[in-house]
Amino acid sequence: MMFKIIFMILWLGNGLVRTPHKLRYKKTEKVKSNKTKREIILVLIVAVGMMLMPMMYIFTPWLDCFNMGLPDVVRWIGLAGFGFGLVLFWRVHRTLGRNWSPILEIRRNHELVTDGPYKYIRHPMYTQIWIWVICQWLILSNWIVGIVGVLAWTTLYVIRINDEEKMMAEEFGQKYEDYMKRTKRIIPGVY
Repeated sequence: MMFKIIFMILWLGNGLVRTPHKLRYKKTEKVKSNKTKREIILVLIVAVGMMLMPMMYIFTPWLDCFNMGLPDVVRWIGLAGFGFGLVLFWRVHRTLGRNWSPILEIRRNHELVTDGPYKYIRHPMYTQIWIWVICQWLILSNWIVGIVGVLAWTTLYVIRINDEEKMMAEEFGQKYEDYMKRTKRIIPGVY
């Protein structure tokens, strides 16, 4: 029960970080958008895997039979990782500012952000979500929550990443090509 409560507190922290950016996002003019049915479905799949399933596990007994029984030390490592992810989430949002979008979009006066976490990797928000989904699995210690979360996020990531990089290359041209040469996607110096 303690891990569920701490997880909920951290999970709510994600909402507190993102809410001001959502409000600002709604007020910005979009000049190019990839808001397709596919994109909407991908976001819904992630919402089910990374939000609905954990909440179902926390607030109902329906998934209890899939508990993994991880040792507390592993769950504390998950909490520490999730806390680090929350700090990264805040830093990425702060660095992106008005350039953040929940779907693939370019807004009026969009800027290529290459400082803060973006100095080291092109997609630190995705890095944060990988941390989140893996640590969520460790904290909640449940097979269904873990597998569904990882599969949902992997699906969105694999389908979206090339489209996002193509959109950025079309918008920023050689500047983005140069940026791609000096950075990795989600793990500094690795991938």
